[in-house]
Amino acid sequence: MRLDRLDLTRYGKFTDHAVDFGTPVAGGSDLHIVYGPNEAGKSTLFNAWLDLLFGIGAQSSYNFLHPYPTMRIGARISIDGEARDFVRIKRQQNSLLDGHDQPVADGALQAGLTGLDRDSYKTMFSLDDETLEQGGESILASRGDLGELLFSASAGLGELSQRLVGIRSETEDFYKYRARSGRLADLKGDLANLKAERDRLDTQASEHGRLTKALEEASRLHAETSAERKTTAARLAEIDRLLQALPRLGERAALRQTLEPLADLPEVAPEWREDIRGLRDGEAALEAEGAALAAEIERLEVERETMTIDPATGALAGRMADLDRQRTRHNAAEEDLPERRAALARLDGRIEQLLIRLGRPDEADARHLLLDAATTAALGELIEARTRLDVRLAAAKAEAAAAKTARDEALARLRDAGGDPDETDSEARQAHSTALATLVAGLSAQDHGLRLKAAERALPDLQQKAEAGFRVLSPWRGDPAALAAMIPPPADTLRAWTMQAEELGRKRATARDECARLTHALARHEAEAAAIAETGSLPTAETLAALRAARDTAWRRHEAAMDAPSAKDFAEAMQAHDAAVDRRASHQAEVARLNEASLQIALHRADLAAAERTQSRLDAEQQALGETIAAAAAALSPDLAIDMDAATLADWLARRERALEAGRELDAQLRERDLARADREDAAARLAGALTALGVAAAPEDGYEPLLAQARTLLARETALQTQRTQALEQERALARRLTDLQSAEEELDAWLLAWKQASAKSWLGEAGRAPTVAEVREMLPLLAELAAALHDRDSLAERIGKMEGDRQRYAETLRATAREAGIEPGDMAVNALARALASRVAEAEQAAARHADLTTRLEDALARSRAHAEKADAHALLKTRMLDALGADTLTDAALRLDRALERKSLTARIGEVERQISESLGSPSFDAARALLEAADGAALGAERQDLEAVLETLDAEVQERYAARRSAEAALAAVGGDDAVARIEQRRRTVLLAIAEGAEHYLRLSAGILAMEQALTLYRERHRSSMMARASEAISTISRGRYTGLAAQPDKGRELLIALQNDGASKQAADMSKGARFQLYLALRVAGYHEFAETRRPVPFIADDIMETFDDFRAEEAFRLFAGMAKVGQVIYLTHHRHLCDIAQSVCPDVTIHELSA
Repeated sequence: MRLDRLDLTRYGKFTDHAVDFGTPVAGGSDLHIVYGPNEAGKSTLFNAWLDLLFGIGAQSSYNFLHPYPTMRIGARISIDGEARDFVRIKRQQNSLLDGHDQPVADGALQAGLTGLDRDSYKTMFSLDDETLEQGGESILASRGDLGELLFSASAGLGELSQRLVGIRSETEDFYKYRARSGRLADLKGDLANLKAERDRLDTQASEHGRLTKALEEASRLHAETSAERKTTAARLAEIDRLLQALPRLGERAALRQTLEPLADLPEVAPEWREDIRGLRDGEAALEAEGAALAAEIERLEVERETMTIDPATGALAGRMADLDRQRTRHNAAEEDLPERRAALARLDGRIEQLLIRLGRPDEADARHLLLDAATTAALGELIEARTRLDVRLAAAKAEAAAAKTARDEALARLRDAGGDPDETDSEARQAHSTALATLVAGLSAQDHGLRLKAAERALPDLQQKAEAGFRVLSPWRGDPAALAAMIPPPADTLRAWTMQAEELGRKRATARDECARLTHALARHEAEAAAIAETGSLPTAETLAALRAARDTAWRRHEAAMDAPSAKDFAEAMQAHDAAVDRRASHQAEVARLNEASLQIALHRADLAAAERTQSRLDAEQQALGETIAAAAAALSPDLAIDMDAATLADWLARRERALEAGRELDAQLRERDLARADREDAAARLAGALTALGVAAAPEDGYEPLLAQARTLLARETALQTQRTQALEQERALARRLTDLQSAEEELDAWLLAWKQASAKSWLGEAGRAPTVAEVREMLPLLAELAAALHDRDSLAERIGKMEGDRQRYAETLRATAREAGIEPGDMAVNALARALASRVAEAEQAAARHADLTTRLEDALARSRAHAEKADAHALLKTRMLDALGADTLTDAALRLDRALERKSLTARIGEVERQISESLGSPSFDAARALLEAADGAALGAERQDLEAVLETLDAEVQERYAARRSAEAALAAVGGDDAVARIEQRRRTVLLAIAEGAEHYLRLSAGILAMEQALTLYRERHRSSMMARASEAISTISRGRYTGLAAQPDKGRELLIALQNDGASKQAADMSKGARFQLYLALRVAGYHEFAETRRPVPFIADDIMETFDDFRAEEAFRLFAGMAKVGQVIYLTHHRHLCDIAQSVCPDVTIHELSA
């Protein structure tokens, strides 16, 4: 998949914006840099790409400019070489459209994503500062485990190690081998505590039943007495309400009697009192205001009629403003004209001086000397060009001489180094040298030497480990092949046997405890029954049955014989039976206890028999399980045909697996040693061949290290010679460029001389038949510019003087004409005096007209107020009439008196209603009539006597209620002291809850443990599959980005796993977890680059996007990082987002075919 164009039609801050990534160039790097300042929208671009692929979420933070219904993203995407247009809009369904806005299925994009979802794409094919830092921390958390690092780099899961550590910690919180603490240990402790509590609370059911019945009886008596007291108290409260309401009925009658004389008054409102007061005050104010208005109108009319105005003079007021403006210009001209005439004379003198300096003192028209703008500009440019040409020509001559000297020195150094400038076969030798350098660099990155040393160092420990593993398998004896050929029981079967053994052990212990408990309880009940019988000399039920049988036998004998002996025997038997019955009847409580004890004895015997049967069955199951396990052990080997339980067998099988694993590790290390030796011999052969091609005698038997040292020495000499040869060639090229520059400068000077002559001939400068020098024209151009300014100033000043003289003449003529219209004869009056006389005459006329207009306005206002006053007086009279009619009075004073009496009637009516409401509410009656009927039927004296009797009864009931409440509390306390008969059931329920928690915790523990085991096996498998290819790429990447400080990566076995170590250029090595923070970031980036190449080999690549991950990189690290990205761009599209301009220059220097796109802020 490749992104050809991204259309940000309406998304975030963008409107109709597109980023065109073009089409890839065959064989080139598909690397793109998107540059923009902060807030330019780089992150918006990345999120738009994700939303296009996977849909815009229900909530988006990019709708601040364009609402949800209008959001739209488009793109042209190439999938398998076919370019298609897609559009994504904000919609719940059918949000993906084609180029014609027709819905298409999301599967059209998923085909190019090869099954990736949004989260997978972000983690695997994007990188920013946060994920880079998480990756560095994952290296620290994994402690350098190779499998975890390779997988997390390929999948982009920087927090994989932290998650595994968290899951392991969660399992150990529940159970940890040989640990005394943990959730499981706490739950087992709770079970033991519950068992002890159950044994303590196991009491007799009969005692609990008796106390329960006593509590029920005490509760019943307390409830009956409380109900009787409640009834008595309710009647007493009713009598109190009647006695309190009787006086209020008399109060109501008195209020009704007071109300009767006021019945004929109208209904009024309290606010009418303020209305009457306002009417009386307003009436006096209206009379005073009317008199004042009449006097004001009369005074204004008289004053206006006595005034006189001059209409003709007043009409000139509008023209006085224009005269004032003309007067201002006249006065300014009077003041400025002398100075301006003097300035004109000074300008004429300045122009004469300029003509003398230009060498043209006799010039009749100075304007003839002025140059047009084009000529001036051409001459100025030519002067500047001549200055630059002189500097360039001098520099070109000096540089040519210096280049020749440098060329000669470079050739001399080449000859001194043993090189021949005329050598013809240098290219072939350079090719062999390059091949040797590539070989040496590749061999330096290989780790066969370290692998050989590591294998030889690890072999003794692994051999001892394998031997120790076989020794702990006693009593078994045999070879590794026989041990590996064993077919152990499946893990599920072993776990089932272990769980069954543990369950049987728990059940057998429970059965033993139950048998002991029942035996103890049976002995206790039998002793109790014997003690009851002995203490009260009570016959037991069996004794009574025997006496009854003896009596019946004696009766049958007497009935058959009917003689004295049989009669005596019958009498004795009957007396014995009756005596026993009488003794039992006189001790009913002891009999009941005896019967209860007999019942418990029978029940416990039955329970004990059942418990013993259960114990026997569990013993049989335990024996059968032991036989099954012994058979399985014997099937593995006759040496194991011993009495093994499930735990012992599982432990032996675990030791067997560790022994096999130790053997496998030993075999793997032997193979690794042989492979390292073969790689070392192959490297020596390749070095010998490369050295022979350069004419050096070498053979593989010379040894790898001597051959490598010889190759490095030869490469150093060849590198120095090639450097000198390259410098000589570069100096030759530099000399050719400097000679070309010198020739170009001389040709440009000839062209300038021709242009200078042509430009001078276009003006009076070329009239003398020769072109002036550059110095002459350079001095003349400022003088000509000054002459042009002086001529312009002189013409402007002369024009201004003429205008000022015209303003003076026009003002004088207009002033005399206006004065004649105002009745003033100007005669020989001066202009200023005439202006003052005219202004005085016009001002007097304006003042008279203004006074007349003011009086007219004031009179109209007074008349309007008089009309408003009349309307106000009519409204007042209407309100007064309505108030008097409503109260039936003739004056406002009478109306106020009747209003007070009407308000008093209203207050009495409200008071009567309040008394009636209070009586009804106190008696709980639906209406006052019903309450009055109750009160009229009540007898106050009789109610008082009944009240005294009820108070005495209530005191007695209060004492009984307290006594019976105390009896009920005593019964409750006695029952609580014994404990409820469901206490054991509650303890059993808690016990089952604890067992359920143990089962759930164990299931969760097993599930997590199985997941950890599966994950570790998957990481091991992934490590084995991808180690060689990813390690090679990662080694090359870390060497590139560290600029050779780290030459490569290698794997080191450690306790059943492999650790990643980094090889330094000084021969030292360092574990990944021990690297510095910045180095870990570089290592993670190298692993991610290798993971991308690994993905691209098996599946179609997708665009990789990195967002400003080089914030902390210096320029050298940034250059190497871009070199890695350029390599990735050879197999897929890579897009880098940044706000640093200098990174664009670095990327171009590393990858010339990089494409840079700019976003504006």
